[in-house]
Amino acid sequence: MNSEYKPKLDGGYSYYVLSLLLIVYIFNFLDRQIIAILAPEIQKDLGISLGDLGFLYGTAFAIFYAIMGVPLAKLADSWNRTKLISIGVGLWSLMTAASGLAKGFVGLAVCRIGVGVGESSASPAAYSLLADYFSDKIKTTVYSIYASGIYIGGGIGIFLGGWISDTWNSSYPISELAPFGFAGWQIAFISVGLPGLIVALLVLTIKEPIRGHTEDVEIKKVDKPFKEAGKMLAGIIPIASMINLHKEDSDRKEIFFQLGFKAGIFLLILLMGLLTSDWLQWSAFGLGLYALLSWIQTVKIKDPVSYEIVFRSKTMNLIMIAFPLFSFMGYAVSAFLPTFFMETFEVSATIAGRNLGLQSAIFGFLGLLFGGVFSDYLRKFYANGRLIVGMISIVLSPLFLILALHAETLFLFYVHHIIWSFVSTFWVGLCVATATDLALPRMRGMASAYFILMASVVGLALGPYTVGKVADIFISYGNGTADALSFSMQTLSIVFLVSLTLLFFAVKYLPTEEKTKYERARELGEVC
Repeated sequence: MNSEYKPKLDGGYSYYVLSLLLIVYIFNFLDRQIIAILAPEIQKDLGISLGDLGFLYGTAFAIFYAIMGVPLAKLADSWNRTKLISIGVGLWSLMTAASGLAKGFVGLAVCRIGVGVGESSASPAAYSLLADYFSDKIKTTVYSIYASGIYIGGGIGIFLGGWISDTWNSSYPISELAPFGFAGWQIAFISVGLPGLIVALLVLTIKEPIRGHTEDVEIKKVDKPFKEAGKMLAGIIPIASMINLHKEDSDRKEIFFQLGFKAGIFLLILLMGLLTSDWLQWSAFGLGLYALLSWIQTVKIKDPVSYEIVFRSKTMNLIMIAFPLFSFMGYAVSAFLPTFFMETFEVSATIAGRNLGLQSAIFGFLGLLFGGVFSDYLRKFYANGRLIVGMISIVLSPLFLILALHAETLFLFYVHHIIWSFVSTFWVGLCVATATDLALPRMRGMASAYFILMASVVGLALGPYTVGKVADIFISYGNGTADALSFSMQTLSIVFLVSLTLLFFAVKYLPTEEKTKYERARELGEVC
């Protein structure tokens, strides 16, 4: 592999790379989302609650996705990005297939953790690669096309999962008499997981470009990337992180700071565990939160320039709370809307998967593409044009979600679901584009990882679980599953208002911070 490859920006080969990375992201979300359509069958077979399903869909996956995202983001900024993505695709594909062998809640949770670890390698490396293959003038559009894999893959996953499961169960109505005793949901996991191994091999055809050449900036090579990534991982593991601080002869203030947030996280776990009895959920969430805070502290000690540029930016921090809060509801809707739909309209998993899956895939893709193109257009005239599009998405999304939940006919539900799928996706590409614009080229992997970690800890680890848990409470008062899920999603839609408020301030700060990033970096000692 040529490590000195300098691609023609926006050229034909660049679009080959984009296409292949899009396929990777489609498989990423196909494997991640399939559990949503299989949820009723899994719930019945394993005897678990909606809150447990939320844990399997979100927390079990998200926390280890977040934790491993830290060192893998470091590798994305210092090692061969193509190889990193290939290894990740192979791992999560094997773990998706292994999910089909699970015989209980614990086994399925372990597999979901494995899927999370594998998938954590993809996006930081992919965003970094795309930044070196495409010019800034179409960056948001490119990122949006890549991010459309979320909805294409999620839609295909719902469709295939429902169809495979129903087809298998109709052929073998008694699972004990089926080949190997597999139920429909198990064979669905196996069927969508194994083809990912072929994709892992195809990724190796991507040429590794010179890092940072789009901005004509020379990036210093890291001699021992795995050692540095290992140090980064050690910096976010509870016991190892404290040892690491002592080894580095860190300022006493940093040691006390870590002891302080350790104590705060422990109290959070204790309080929420006592309130909900979901000790596994809150222990996992606490671990993810600890990893996030420890990572930021490690960057502060080892790379103060990156810390100031990425983690001290007002705009960066505002969008890293606003958009993950948006994803809080986005992930929850993805997890439970199929169940709501099947319960409300009494349709099969095949019909639900086909109709919801295709609508999500087609209109989610169109929404992302529109959001990306419109963002790039507005940015020609306004430095904060991208964030304005994000605000439009946040204003429109809850309206059509609530209308879909109250639809009295299939036709009206489909209309509102289609519009929701379209408008709720505007923001995805522009968020990462804004984050990478605020960072220096060598920090792009870190900036995208910051978003991924926040979206994982705030959105994925909390959204599906919280909606499922609140729905369980409504069910305990005698409500049906569909009504309980509807009440829960509407009640928690308040997070959209918080997101909108935060973006209002981000719009104010962005022009100055983006314009002065190199000046601020040079003042901090960066050679650029």
